[in-house]
Amino acid sequence: MKFKEWEPLYKTIISEFGYSEEEDRKAAEVLADIRENDGITPLSGMKGREVVVSGPYYSHFNSDFIIAAGSSLEQMVDKGAEPELIVTDLDGDTDLQCEMNMNGIPVMMHAHGDNIDLIKKWGKRFEGHVIPTCQCDPGDKNLYNFGGFTDGDRAAFAAEHFGAEKIILNGWDFKDPYQGGKTKRKKLRWAEKLLEEIDVPVETYP
Repeated sequence: MKFKEWEPLYKTIISEFGYSEEEDRKAAEVLADIRENDGITPLSGMKGREVVVSGPYYSHFNSDFIIAAGSSLEQMVDKGAEPELIVTDLDGDTDLQCEMNMNGIPVMMHAHGDNIDLIKKWGKRFEGHVIPTCQCDPGDKNLYNFGGFTDGDRAAFAAEHFGAEKIILNGWDFKDPYQGGKTKRKKLRWAEKLLEEIDVPVETYP
């Protein structure tokens, strides 16, 4: 998804949540200053393939290309799986994300207004391939925006953008009342809504 397509959705989301576009731009600038852009070459591996995006209830699954979305990386590793890509806004087990990045797993590192301190703390610690992203207009900051709001739906939008044939959501539960508080549940409702904007087939497993 190009930013001009994403922008109306983005404006609606930040208005509904009371987020600041100015803070999002500030976060994008901080990330651009801290991290070099190592390029999008690793994402080309999704073209024409079945891409799995992991959720909090991930179960082991053989696939062409697996993306660990945020803190679901921990469940994936516990089950003996390893992703081809990590999508994170630097919450969850950041030490694990950093370690796997150093061992060759590329990371899409995301900037938004609420994680500026995490970017400053962790941005330079990732020694592997990093693809910096933001949710506002990337402009000329050498960042990317493929669409999406949460780690999971951002991963799905990236998969579509880079030509995935099918996207499988592994371990997602949009209706689970125990996934965090009111804001988290609201984010899940938005994630479900945003995934309807994806043009390639999206399936849920199990």
